[in-house]
Amino acid sequence: MKSKIIEFQVKARHKIERRLKRLCGKPSPAKRLMAVLFIGVTLAAANVYFLVSSIYSIGKNDAEKELIKVQHIETLELRRDTIKNVELKIKNQDDGQQSNDGRE
Repeated sequence: MKSKIIEFQVKARHKIERRLKRLCGKPSPAKRLMAVLFIGVTLAAANVYFLVSSIYSIGKNDAEKELIKVQHIETLELRRDTIKNVELKIKNQDDGQQSNDGRE
């Protein structure tokens, strides 16, 4: 069964190759050169178009936007009494843990 499948694949591949060769044929060196030049020029033109349109749209978008307003950073006012209370609580907790560890 495997041999029949492989044989069918080989025949199909050869048939497809013959049809493609008949349709396309081998182009002459001059035709190949013209095709490569045409494709190259087309892609280069598309590249230049996208480059110029991108640069233009960047400039157009920048002109439409307002300038960013920069403000100074405001200092945060902390209440001193709450900070001291929190620090004392933390110190008391640390002291309590150390004294318990030392006793055991």
